[in-house]
Amino acid sequence: MQQVRHTTASTFFFARFGTLWRMCMVEHPRRGGYMAPGGHVREERNEPPVDAALREAVEESGFRPRLLPAPLPSGYSHPGVTGPWWTVDMAAGPDGRADVRHLHRDHVFVGVVALPYEPLGTPELPVRWVDRKELQALDAPADTKILGAHLFDVIGAVVRPQSPAAPDDDLAAELLRRQELDQEVRLLPREDRTPEALERWKRIDLENRIWLEQLVEARGWPGISEIGERGAAALWLLAQHSDAVPDFQRHCRDLLADAVLAGEADPRHGALLQDRVRVAEGRPQIFGTQLLLDEAGQLSPASVWDEERLEQRRSEVGLGPMQEYLQACRTTATG
Repeated sequence: MQQVRHTTASTFFFARFGTLWRMCMVEHPRRGGYMAPGGHVREERNEPPVDAALREAVEESGFRPRLLPAPLPSGYSHPGVTGPWWTVDMAAGPDGRADVRHLHRDHVFVGVVALPYEPLGTPELPVRWVDRKELQALDAPADTKILGAHLFDVIGAVVRPQSPAAPDDDLAAELLRRQELDQEVRLLPREDRTPEALERWKRIDLENRIWLEQLVEARGWPGISEIGERGAAALWLLAQHSDAVPDFQRHCRDLLADAVLAGEADPRHGALLQDRVRVAEGRPQIFGTQLLLDEAGQLSPASVWDEERLEQRRSEVGLGPMQEYLQACRTTATG
């Protein structure tokens, strides 16, 4: 009797929490433990495995990962394309597709999520982001732990640019020049903020934003390997002060998040810009970086999501304790 076989697709996907990589797992409703998101390919609809992998990831976890091509040997000249890293046959018990034991031909994809606090929607299943150590202690299949452990070893290298951009000293210098103008108007004492000074402030922000729009359209988001740490800080600052065009600022947040993922930007900058965008949208911030004047006229954090874990999130991205940050900002504002 021929073995019953059904096609499935699963996705092992990762996110970077500061410098720490974590893998997304979902709690399986029938098995009771945790698994990588995945499920049956809709063969009756001729659904490609890659479409099934993304559909199941979104449905089960709420995230749509960016799928990665499998790594190629160093020096190989042809670019890889997105596809399964492995295709394996797995024994499966009776389920909704077969009432007898059968095989799943599973297409295993690998991906990343740049903004792990920004799901697309409500997941169907409980979601847990686990680090390498937590994965091994988790109630999860042995094969999942084996593949996950291997992927923890390689994920950082896979998302890192194969050929970092050559340093661009001219671009770095221009960023620093524009940063100096940005700070010059913002650091004026309040008594010196004349109508003329405020008009100059608006003009500098406008000119910087237009210049930044042209830059990222032409070149994407330059990374640290191209413009250095000081240039990268200036680049973030111009995006941070592009509040006048929320769609563009949100686009910068996404580009910066991808750069953080690749190790080409400071996670603190990603956190600050993510909070900035969320507060502008009327949503609770993640890292507590955005301060507003409270009823007593003091700087206080705008609404924060999951305050109990705030200090953990700040520590992961390299931000100091909230109380120290708050005190420093209040001192600067009054000094």
